[in-house]
Formats: sequence, C-alpha cells, structure tokens
Amino acid sequence: MKYRLYMAAAVAILIAPFFQMNSAVAADTNSSICSASAIKMQTSCNFEVKEEYHATIAHCINFSEYDERVDCRKEARETYIEDKAGCRAQKDARRDVCELLQEDRYDPDPLTDPTLAFVDPNTIGDSTMPNPYFSLVAGTTQVLRAGEDFEESIVVHVTEDVREILGVECRIVVDIVLLAEDDGEGGVDYEAVEVTDDYYAQAQVTNDVYYCGEVARNFEDGALVNLDGSFEAGRDFAKAGILIKANPWAGDAHRQEWLLGEAEDVIRYVGVTEGPPAEEGGENPNDDAFSCSMHGGCVKTEEFIPPEPESGEFKYFLAGTGFVLGVGLEDGEITGERDELVCIGDSLDILADPSCGIEDADKLREELCRLSPDAFCED
Repeated sequence: MKYRLYMAAAVAILIAPFFQMNSAVAADTNSSICSASAIKMQTSCNFEVKEEYHATIAHCINFSEYDERVDCRKEARETYIEDKAGCRAQKDARRDVCELLQEDRYDPDPLTDPTLAFVDPNTIGDSTMPNPYFSLVAGTTQVLRAGEDFEESIVVHVTEDVREILGVECRIVVDIVLLAEDDGEGGVDYEAVEVTDDYYAQAQVTNDVYYCGEVARNFEDGALVNLDGSFEAGRDFAKAGILIKANPWAGDAHRQEWLLGEAEDVIRYVGVTEGPPAEEGGENPNDDAFSCSMHGGCVKTEEFIPPEPESGEFKYFLAGTGFVLGVGLEDGEITGERDELVCIGDSLDILADPSCGIEDADKLREELCRLSPDAFCED
C-alpha cells in the first residue's frame, strides 16, 4: 500500500507541470496573449532576483568579520526587496504597452511578412526617396551633444555596408557615444561610452524604416563591460520592429524592436507639427535649421522601454533633417538631460567643420577609427 501511495505521489509530481502548462495555454485563449507574456516575464524577473540574492548571500558568508557579514546580508535583502518591486513595475509597464498597442501575439517578424517588401539600400537617395525622418543615404553623418551638461558627444554615421538578416539587406549605421576628457597637456582625449552597429531596412511603398537589430558594446572607464541591448531578428526569439514611420499620425504607436527582457523599445507619436515647449528647454539652439517652429513643426515622439519603466524620452524629428532634439524623462517628469543635433553632413568630412564644435577633429577621427575601423578608417 505504501509503495502505491509513493508511486501515486511521484506520478502527481511528474505530471503537475503538464497540467500547469495546459492551464496556461487555456488561460492564453481567454485573455490577452500580450498580458500573459507580461506576467511570465515578471515570473522570470523574480527568479533572476532570487538567484542574485542567494549568490550575494554566498559571498556574504565568506567575509571573516561578523559586522561585514551582517552589513552584506542587510544590503542583499534591501536590494532583493527593491528589485522585486522593480519586477512588478516592469509587469505593469508591459501591460500598459499591451493596452496601448492593443496587441495580441507579436508575430510574424516584419522582415518575413509576405505582404512587405524592402528596397535595395544602395538605391536610397538615388531612385528611392529616403525616409524624411531617418535617412539611410550612405555617408550621412550627424554629430550630437548629450547629457545634463552635454558631457557626451555622439557621432552617427550611415555606412556603405549592409548585413543580410532574414533575407533582407539592412544598412549598417554606426552610433558612437564618447566622453571628451582633458589629456593633461592642454588637449583632449575621447573615451568610448557605447559603440553600436545598428541594422536598418527601408520598406517599399511606405518608406518606413525597420529596425533589424544591433550590436551594442557598452564601456566603463574605457573598458568593454557588456553587450546589453544587442539583438538580431531571427536569433533567440528576437524580431524586428519599425524604427520610425515616414508618414506617422498623432496617437499612433508601435514596437521598434522585440526581444523580451533585452530589446523592447516602444514609440508613440505625440504629434506631427510640434515644437519643444519652454518646460522642455525649448528649441535646439545650435542652428536655426534645426528649429521645429521655424520649419512648420516637428514630429514629436515619446519613446520608452518597459524593462526600465521609470525612464523615457521625448524626441523631435524634422522632415528632411531627421532627429534634432531629445528630452529625457523620469517618471513622466523632465530630467534636464537633452540630446541636441549639432551638425549634419553627407560625409565624415563634416567632423572637421567648425559648426560641429569638435575640439580636436583629427584625434576624434583616430579614436573613431580605433573603435570601428570598417566605418571610420580611411582607405
């Protein structure tokens, strides 16, 4: 009898996950798939938080001093509670996105959608009109300044290279964030913060720009620390999204990328003839050519990332120029951080133009070449 009871218990343990899985599938048919995904990602987040907590405790018990062990455990517990709350906030943010997008399953990948076709990137700017808000014309180079005190410089360069992703030729755009620091000799050194290879494709008919993927190299004190944020459509469940539409309308919203837990940027079009108000810091002051109000208004977007629900950004795009201004948000409030377009040209030669305000253009080119040889090194 005991043997039969033990066997019955063992069988129940073995088959329980299958009943749970079937229940989850049944729930999916009766509720939002998108919302169900948000709940599952909260569960995943909770497991990660718990794993990190126990790993930290394992380190704590190896301190020889009692007070150090106590402090370490206390900090681990506080972090655990804070991170658990973060998991709940992420779930809420993901469910808000579900409601905003009225989304069911995010499928199929746009790059494999048989109703879509993409242009040869080498024809953009020639026989194909570029997207007015994000040009993929090879050679296009922008310089931006960013941060609360504009401590960062950003160089965005559209290369001549392409990468084939899911059968689509995607243009490679290199985006490098740098800090300028005193070299101790009256000059300046440039230190990498982030080096990103972005992959984009432009759709036929609509001219919408699709985000095929990216490789993001993140640095601290000049050293590579991780590749967080990287994704490529067709790999590890990742899917493409629309970076920006060519003819957006106010109130529209969509995903820019899709890899749960890694790449979940969402864009909402606030308006299509907007200018930055005074509470956002006003217009881009670097050049009248970048003023929204002087050119009939800009497309204003709000971009946010559900895994980072407290942060976001208003962005302004001027037709024929593209991005001109970004305004940082935290919990819906203006942070004071801004990204401003400083100069734009049709080749890397623009970096030497005084309008870009680069202190040492030659040294900057050397650092860019070191960080991304294919894009920035001269033949």
